[in-house]
Amino acid sequence: MEKNIRISILSLFVICILCQMALSQKNDVENWKQRGFILSTFNALNSDTSQYKKALTLTKNSGIDLIELTYLSRENLNSALKIAEKVGVKVLAQDLASFCGRGSEIPAFTEESVAKEVNLLRKYEMLEGYYIWDEPHQKDFAEVRRLQDLFKKYDPQHLAFSVIYPSYGIYIWKDGSYPRYVDSFLKTVDPDIFSFDYYPFRTYSDSLVNNDIWKDFGYIRKKALEYNKPLWFYFQAVGFEPVYVKLNLERIRAQMYAALAYGVKGLSYYYENKNGVLLDTLFNPSEMYPDLKRLNAEVKNLGNFLYAKQSEKIYHTSCNIDGFAGSFFLDNLEESDLIKSAPKNLVIGVFGCSDAKKYVLVSNLSHTIGVNGKLELKKPMNISRYKKNKNTTKQISKSSASIGLKLAAGEAALIILK
Repeated sequence: MEKNIRISILSLFVICILCQMALSQKNDVENWKQRGFILSTFNALNSDTSQYKKALTLTKNSGIDLIELTYLSRENLNSALKIAEKVGVKVLAQDLASFCGRGSEIPAFTEESVAKEVNLLRKYEMLEGYYIWDEPHQKDFAEVRRLQDLFKKYDPQHLAFSVIYPSYGIYIWKDGSYPRYVDSFLKTVDPDIFSFDYYPFRTYSDSLVNNDIWKDFGYIRKKALEYNKPLWFYFQAVGFEPVYVKLNLERIRAQMYAALAYGVKGLSYYYENKNGVLLDTLFNPSEMYPDLKRLNAEVKNLGNFLYAKQSEKIYHTSCNIDGFAGSFFLDNLEESDLIKSAPKNLVIGVFGCSDAKKYVLVSNLSHTIGVNGKLELKKPMNISRYKKNKNTTKQISKSSASIGLKLAAGEAALIILK
């Protein structure tokens, strides 16, 4: 009898250990984690549900991995989720009337209401996550964290996504409120993804070569590295003055490649469906669709190639603003142990990896002027180029200290050094 009790207790102990191991393995599987570079788009649909299948299919076919279902009624959101299942495209779900915040507008949520929303939405296989807050105010960060934690409690398998303001809104650099805003967001909310937006072409006289976007980007890159957060960025695809119109290919391309040089792990088109960037107002392919489809493919190839690599240095070669380099959180090119000189109008991102190679992404910030020159190195190195259209590499030289650069407006090249 006593022996049988000892065996039963031992068996129970073993069962408990196995259950704990299974639970641990289950949690590892269920906790959302980014697995590769993501290209997404914002506000791709309108109220016409009869067009949803066509819109989602064409958007997916343009190379978009993730469609943010924003500003829809709950009825239309449900329709979009069902159609996304059939189309096979990942989505983020937003419902401003129920579980999502916007600016200082706090959703009236409770633990019970979040649990109910999760029960309704997580059945969709194409659901990547919940768009829980769009540009929250600093005073509401505790509520953002509470809402995020509830979604992660009831559905850890999906992303609880939020995005912060740029510095030309209610938080600015001049009074020091913007870095405090960024720091507070990271400390209080502790998001799985650190995402921000900045639209640098607010007038048609704007240029990326000298633009305040790089102050935001420099600081946010620094904090993303410090907190070990994947960095996502909304780039501008529509102009704001004098009217809402789509930007040209060169302006879009310049933003996307420059962001990759800063080490982003995700990019999102910012546009409204009425502006016809990827699709026109009738949800047919726009005249830019073929070019943007090719660009999206190249951006995704490059983003995935760099995904597991660490951003180490960021340089600009046209710093015409007083104090630009220091106040914009750049590295000093003159102090580089790798690069001796480079043509003007470039942003240069240097990445490292465990293979001891250096990956140098050179992007032309100008959307009007090409670059034709040389990247000079401090010493001869084995040089290869990455072909982003084919996702292949090709050796240029076994030993050289100079690389020719010929970049169209807004174009980029990835150089691999060993």
